[in-house]
Amino acid sequence: MFGLRDVSIDFLTGAPVLVTLGLAGLLALAWFLYYRTNPPLPRYLRVMLAVIRVVAILALMTALLEPVIKYGREFERKRRVDLLIDNSASMDRVETGLSRRARLDSLLSTASFAHLKGAVDLSTWFFGQNLTPNQSDVERDKTALGDVLVTLGTAQLAEPADQLLLFSDGRSNSGREPSEATAGLRAPVISINMAGDGGNYDIALADVEFNPVLFVGQPTEIKTRFTWQNAAGRMLKIQLLKGERVLSEGSFNTAEEGGTGEATLKWVPDAPGQELLKVSIPPLQGEEIEANNTRTIAVKVLKSKLLVLLVADHPDHEVGFLKRFLEQSDRFDVDLKVTGPRAGNLSGRFPSQQTELNRYDLVLLYDPDPVEFEARQMLLKAYLSERGGAVWVLLGEQFANRGPVPWFNQLLPFFQSARRQVERFQFHGEPSEGNLFHPSVRLADDRAAIREVWSTVPPFQSLVRCDTVDPHAVILAYAAEPVRATFKSPILGFKRFGPGKLLASAALPFWTWGFADVGAGGSGLPYGSFLDGTARWLTVRDDFDPIRILPEKEVFTRGEPVRFNGFAYDQGFRPITGVIGSLRLQSSVSNQSFDADLLELGEGRYEASFGTVPPGQYKYLAAMSKDGQELRRAEGQIQVESFSLEEFDQSGFPATLQALSKLTGGAYFPVREFDEAIAHIDTRPVMETVRREIVLWNKFWLLALFVTCLAVEWVLRKTNQLI
Repeated sequence: MFGLRDVSIDFLTGAPVLVTLGLAGLLALAWFLYYRTNPPLPRYLRVMLAVIRVVAILALMTALLEPVIKYGREFERKRRVDLLIDNSASMDRVETGLSRRARLDSLLSTASFAHLKGAVDLSTWFFGQNLTPNQSDVERDKTALGDVLVTLGTAQLAEPADQLLLFSDGRSNSGREPSEATAGLRAPVISINMAGDGGNYDIALADVEFNPVLFVGQPTEIKTRFTWQNAAGRMLKIQLLKGERVLSEGSFNTAEEGGTGEATLKWVPDAPGQELLKVSIPPLQGEEIEANNTRTIAVKVLKSKLLVLLVADHPDHEVGFLKRFLEQSDRFDVDLKVTGPRAGNLSGRFPSQQTELNRYDLVLLYDPDPVEFEARQMLLKAYLSERGGAVWVLLGEQFANRGPVPWFNQLLPFFQSARRQVERFQFHGEPSEGNLFHPSVRLADDRAAIREVWSTVPPFQSLVRCDTVDPHAVILAYAAEPVRATFKSPILGFKRFGPGKLLASAALPFWTWGFADVGAGGSGLPYGSFLDGTARWLTVRDDFDPIRILPEKEVFTRGEPVRFNGFAYDQGFRPITGVIGSLRLQSSVSNQSFDADLLELGEGRYEASFGTVPPGQYKYLAAMSKDGQELRRAEGQIQVESFSLEEFDQSGFPATLQALSKLTGGAYFPVREFDEAIAHIDTRPVMETVRREIVLWNKFWLLALFVTCLAVEWVLRKTNQLI
């Protein structure tokens, strides 16, 4: 009856028998009270009083029994079909003498569609950048099909559609990927491609992922993602080009009419330097748009094997650990030359010719006696300022005993003003607050951890106290000891000589950092981080900014996401994590501004995106910081053109519609197969069962009914002298 089935009543009370007995007793009492009354009352009045008493008793007993009534109702309903109509500007495109919009209007006027409207419960939605039931409210400058599907799924959580009938040209140029939005859809999508299906096809290079810092001789992968339409059965070539020369090539066979593909190009750089490369898909004859087949990328190629000259008068543990670490890193070849009288088969001399010295990428002078290098001073200066070489001087006992040597002191960031013996005591290094992220100082990933590591590594044992600091020097660390006459003794710092760098350290030893940690079961990480960062920074030229924020391009179309790319590496090109970045776009002609945050993508890469920016010229101001310290500030200009994404590319893209239908279990049809698409829609009524339950306890109205009945009964009894 009424489609009801599986009706059941459950009582939640803990004593249903007692409550039922009480109900029977109270009903019997009501009958007894009003079967006869004194004084006698008319029959109708006795019946009225009895009914009021019974209603009050039933309300009380219902509350005490705590009943829950469950039932199912089965009924037949029409299928719910949502009609999604693309109303973006690209639907105005004229093909074969008729616009897509006009072609759509004619389809919606056919007899087959009229039959569908009568057979199903049809809801009509229009979309462009937004989703709305009113055609006039559509924002037409962009098509955000993925966002539209998510919005529709959220709006219909209670009563989702059984099927979606989608009319679109498939071109989605904003928001999330449509294929990503299918996770929230529970209905199959029947898609009809409104774009003309002529012979023109298009291939577009959608994205390129690459590492901006590479090494000679070490393979790298460049991952590409591309899309195509009307290109079934073709073989696409993907090339990595340097000028006209092909560095790497891959291929991809398109089995379907449209779709998305990925290909990985492998390349082994053969020479160091800054490279501008192109990733390109060579256009085939008849391709509709060729401008979207190419991307330009910039990479920095570093030498993978650097030649290091290590010069020492007397090798010890420090020299041994240095040599072993550099050789085991697979990035260095070490040429050890021992100049002292007990050199044995390691005997050698510092190069006497400029060409010989210039072969080396890094020169390490361990505890040098400056007088022994006096004949080579011009070689060293030319190596730094002309060749752009790198020198690390580890000051020790020989240097301190020699005292000031003017020409050598001119190279150093700090030095002694008078001869002073090496001081031997235990102390730690204290990093300079302004240089915590310098590669030689950065032994951890955040400021607090960097300070902690410097204070917990094995202490230094000797100090060459340098009381004079060159005004052009940068001090990276000081000796952590009581300050003497407001002067901190520097132990690590550097000077620049044009393209060259000279780093000096006045505290020893460093090797205990690795030895003690390994002996305690560790990996020698502080020692490795210090040497790796120092060697990288010294040997990397400064023509490639490791921290930078750049717009994806300088000119954007209206409605296109305005994206900025950020890169955060230390000066040794090791990724910096946990960077916070912000961007502001300020209109050049008004007070309108937009703000966005840089989001971390991993491996030192960051991205910020502005969704909707009106046409005009904008100044941008970007900043990146870490632990409250600003790492980089950048500013510049971009242009947002007045024509929109819809005007820029109005070609259809059936691959999107095909993917949507396939992922949701629906079907795809070109516009010429409209009748087949309508026939594919299941119009049979749906049998639906709804489960319901009625809870008749803990309800205020039961209490109100009980009290009201007792009050009315009392008034009637009082009026008729029964009280």
